[in-house]
Amino acid sequence: DSNLPTYFAGTPGRFHNQILSGNRTIATLFTIFGIVAFILSAVGLYGVMSFSVNQRTQEFGIRMALGADARRIFRMVMTQGAWQLVIGLMLGAGAAALLLGVLVAAALRNIIFKVNALDPSIYLAVAGLLTIVAALSCFVPARRATRVDPVAALRYE
Repeated sequence: DSNLPTYFAGTPGRFHNQILSGNRTIATLFTIFGIVAFILSAVGLYGVMSFSVNQRTQEFGIRMALGADARRIFRMVMTQGAWQLVIGLMLGAGAAALLLGVLVAAALRNIIFKVNALDPSIYLAVAGLLTIVAALSCFVPARRATRVDPVAALRYE
């Protein structure tokens, strides 16, 4: 009948895009929040390590005056950063992320398609990225610690 009004005129592709537009928005927000959280963790780790190295300048000067070489000081600072990373990953990925993944997995299945909230590859990828960022965040303060002048550090305060 040519007199009947047309409802929902459009292609199936357009209908599909309209239905999924809300889910795409939520997925985009998850991505943005994840990137911001990742940047905050990198800046925070760098800040903590830089502050720690700055507070221990006198200690590094004394160690170097007593015969510690730059490689030992570098290794000591990197080891401290590694311990912080291990503790953070154990608490973050081990306890909070898995618990949150179990509790929120059902809700995420309805929002994000074809993504398993408990997929170990996602957790390993995030842990790997954080390990790389932690290594880079510890590298700069560790290099700065190796360049401490023992005489200047001993005169400090």
